[in-house]
Amino acid sequence: MKRKLEILTSPHAGYCFGVKRAMRLIEQGLACFGAPIFTLGDVIHNPQEVERLEALGVRPVASLDDVQEGGTLVLRAHRVHPELIREAERRGIRILDATCPFVRRSQHFVKQFGEESCPVIIIGDREHPEVQGIAGHAGAGVIIVKDAAEAAALAPLERAGVVIQTTFAREEAEKIIDVLAARVDDLRVQDTICQATEARREAALALAQRVDLMLVVGGKNSSNTKRLFQLCVDARVPARFIESADEIDPGWFASTRRIGLTTGTSTPDWLIDAVLKRLEEISACPPP
Repeated sequence: MKRKLEILTSPHAGYCFGVKRAMRLIEQGLACFGAPIFTLGDVIHNPQEVERLEALGVRPVASLDDVQEGGTLVLRAHRVHPELIREAERRGIRILDATCPFVRRSQHFVKQFGEESCPVIIIGDREHPEVQGIAGHAGAGVIIVKDAAEAAALAPLERAGVVIQTTFAREEAEKIIDVLAARVDDLRVQDTICQATEARREAALALAQRVDLMLVVGGKNSSNTKRLFQLCVDARVPARFIESADEIDPGWFASTRRIGLTTGTSTPDWLIDAVLKRLEEISACPPP
C-alpha cells in the first residue's frame, strides 16, 4: 500500500529577483573573465549553492588581501561598506556589482538623510550583511534597532529618518515604528521592506493552513528562511526546516498525507527538485 503523499509547492519558491540577478551576473563574470572570481563572504546564504559555485571557480574570501590585482570581485546582493569598494578600486580589482535593487534603494535613502544632516535609524539585525552595508552608507552616528525594547531605550530626538531591512517582518517593524514615533518629534519613515519577501511569507502562511506538514527549505544561515519556518511554527502548523533532501526522514510522514513546500529566497531550483524527487520516492514506498 502506497503512502500517496500530496505535495503542494508555494508559488513563491526558489530565488527572489535579487538573487536571480546576482547569479546571472556571476555566470556572466565567469564567461567573460574566467575563473577564479571572488566574493567577500558567501555570495548568498545557501551552503549547498555556495559549494556548487566554488566548484565552478567562485571563491569566497575574507578580505581584499585575498584578491590579486586585476582580479574580479562580485559584490553580493547585500552589498558592502562603500569604503571597501573604493579600496578595491584603488587596488585595481574589477568590480561586478550584484547589489539587490531593493537594498540599493535603502542605501539611497540613508545617503539622502545624511546629506540633509538627518540622523539615520535602521530597523533590522545589526549582524546581517545587508544592515551593515546600509549602515556604511549612513555615515557616523547611525542607529540600529532590532526590536521595540531597543527603540524604547533611545534618547529622544528632534528628527530622524528610518529605513527597514528588506527581509524584516512587517508586524515587528510596525511595533518598532510606533515606539520611535513617541520618541522622535519628526520621524520620516521609508518603507523599504521587500514586497516579494512579504508575498512569499503570505503565500507560505496560506499554504500552511491547507497541509498536514510544512517543509521549509533553505540555508540554516538564511534569516528570511528562518522567519518562514518561525511563521509556520507560530501558526501552530507542524513544520521541518531542512537544507537538503538528505535531511528528510520518512518517519515524518507516517500520519501525514498533504505536504506543503516553501523555500527561502536563496534556495536554488536544483535543491527544490531534489527535495521533490525524494518526496516522490517516499510516497511510492509502502508505510512501515
